[in-house]
Amino acid sequence: MNLHGLTIEQKLLWERDGYLVLDGFLAAGEVDYYNERLDHAFKVWETKGGYNPSSGQLTNVQQVCGVIEYDDALLQLMENARMMSILRDILGNSFVMIDNDGMIKPPQKEAHTNWHRDTSSQLFVNEKKVPFMAKVFYFLSDVNYDGGCLAFLPGSVHMTNEQLPKVQKQEDMPGHTRMSVKAGTAVIFNGYTYHSALNNYTNETRRSLIYNYAPSFLRTWPGYEPSEELKAKADTKLRQMLLGMLPWTDDPKAFEEPAEAKA
Repeated sequence: MNLHGLTIEQKLLWERDGYLVLDGFLAAGEVDYYNERLDHAFKVWETKGGYNPSSGQLTNVQQVCGVIEYDDALLQLMENARMMSILRDILGNSFVMIDNDGMIKPPQKEAHTNWHRDTSSQLFVNEKKVPFMAKVFYFLSDVNYDGGCLAFLPGSVHMTNEQLPKVQKQEDMPGHTRMSVKAGTAVIFNGYTYHSALNNYTNETRRSLIYNYAPSFLRTWPGYEPSEELKAKADTKLRQMLLGMLPWTDDPKAFEEPAEAKA
């Protein structure tokens, strides 16, 4: 496994496009395992009342906000060693988890969102451009071209709001790229990149896990704060820092051998 972060080519693609596609990030066995854990998380969430914070609730999707609360394997995936190395290249040495979701997009459903940015500006730290957030999607199912893809407008990280074309429906956006990907693909994007969910016109279900990271001076979004039960499971320094329980340290040893789910 590559634990050395991004290649030079990937860094250039990230700066140019505002997103990266990592094919085969999860092996087939891991995809099966995390699908099982996602189903388990939904069941636990339902037994605990099935509550989602209003800040995270979306329409036309089945969703568990704060999915790491409901399954330990999904908590461990938060600190995936390879992803931590990649995020250090993108966000710097200190970052936190600000929200996370398990999401199932049912067949024949309209998109739950339109073209937008997740942040209103970009951040500069020591003259280096750093995203206010970097969102990671782990796709647990194949996504067909018309299957409710996550879509990006490549290069829009460099656009002004006024430059965004006006369209009647999501699929009309000129120049967009659809994440028609295989199960196991990880997609990372800068929150300042214009993106949208598209309409699912197929009979297939889109399944994904979403982890949103941000520079360490930010804090977890309201409604996603870790419970006392979750904090008790924070048995690594890295996990405690990601959950906002400890101040960040630049000590690289904090990134060594984090707990990681095994397929």
